[in-house]
Amino acid sequence: MTGRHFDVVIIGARCAGAALATCLARAGAHVLMVDHSPMPSDQVLSTHNVHPPGMDILDDIGVGDAVRAEAPATRVLRIRKNDAWMDVPFGEGRAGYCPRRMRLDGLLQNAAVRAGVELRDRTRATGVLFEQGRAVGVKVEHRGTDENITAGLVVGADGRHSFVARTVVADEYLAYDAPRGICWAYWDAPPAWRDFPFGMYVAHIGEAIRFVFQTDHSQLVIGSLPGLPIDGTWRTDMTAALRNDLSRDPVIGPLLDDRAPDSRTRATFRERYFFRRAAGPGWVLVGDAGHHKDFVIGDGITEALIQAKSLAQAIAECSDAALVRWWRARDVAALPAFHWGRDEGAAGAPSQLETRVIARLAQHAGLCSRIAQLPEHRSSPYDVVPMTAVLATVAGALVRGQFIVVPDLVTQVFRMLRYRKSLRQRMRLLRNISTA
Repeated sequence: MTGRHFDVVIIGARCAGAALATCLARAGAHVLMVDHSPMPSDQVLSTHNVHPPGMDILDDIGVGDAVRAEAPATRVLRIRKNDAWMDVPFGEGRAGYCPRRMRLDGLLQNAAVRAGVELRDRTRATGVLFEQGRAVGVKVEHRGTDENITAGLVVGADGRHSFVARTVVADEYLAYDAPRGICWAYWDAPPAWRDFPFGMYVAHIGEAIRFVFQTDHSQLVIGSLPGLPIDGTWRTDMTAALRNDLSRDPVIGPLLDDRAPDSRTRATFRERYFFRRAAGPGWVLVGDAGHHKDFVIGDGITEALIQAKSLAQAIAECSDAALVRWWRARDVAALPAFHWGRDEGAAGAPSQLETRVIARLAQHAGLCSRIAQLPEHRSSPYDVVPMTAVLATVAGALVRGQFIVVPDLVTQVFRMLRYRKSLRQRMRLLRNISTA
């Protein structure tokens, strides 16, 4: 059955897809947005943190105030490595928020519809239509009825297991299998939480990584990233395993106070992080469909919103070349956080050097403020900590006869060199496209 024609058809109606749809519709495009789930609905595999740059885009779309109405502001992030910790204040007037996904996605979908986007939920993409190697539309199924929809551009915003990516054979690169799972649940915040000097907590103690984000309706999302493969306890009673693990953290344990979570426990133990080729004749991938990074840095939604805004500008140029340039520029912009997530989420305990650097940074307010550039996407994680601070930490340890920091420094230098090599490669590809 042949259906209608749209300028753009977007498969996936969540953060990346809905934000992109709104931007395109406001620019005058005729947009169809399709999702197989009923909308709005919860996104079960999301820690749903939004950093300040993501909030800027939500403000542009017109839903920022609605997000703030239910989600408390996080103005200070506490980072802990073993016994050392530091509090990182966001800039003046800046804050992160952690809205529940059903509410956030619903706000974005409603904004898209108000902008003139046609939204079809409970509708599954079953094929991409091609003519002479170019994507020219999609085949969808709704309640047993098939329809062919033609479009000038097909957008895959359908997540890390993207149907569109598989269909157009979008190759992966820089990919690796996650060394950790992630497991979390929701608890009502106890009265004591109001007295905590931070709104977000990420701790790497021994081999365990645990986190707390404050979210809607005075609740906390609290979770752990256990190393893989998980043992039998995680498999047989995940909620009990999560509570047992969280109770070992000196900050999180008292928050739980032996209470059961106020939600079911959610988890994923088989993740893969990657970049994918994100543009081709008549198609483009946005959000997790084209790039998925470690949950540990909580940057996925912010990245998706940033991509949506920049992609809308590239689509306005109405050329395949503009989409390829956007893809290569996306890689350069997203690469620092991708490598940082890989390093932060690595298996094992924090190194002695990491712990000592955190302790040193905590003593200097100016250095703590520099760390706030990371969630703002203003600096590379590999540049934000001055090398002088790292070397001073190493020197102090050596004076005390603590030579273990030397191999730690070698490891850190290797990570930095790996990142810089990868960045040079991606920048070269971008330059080649720009000068072609």
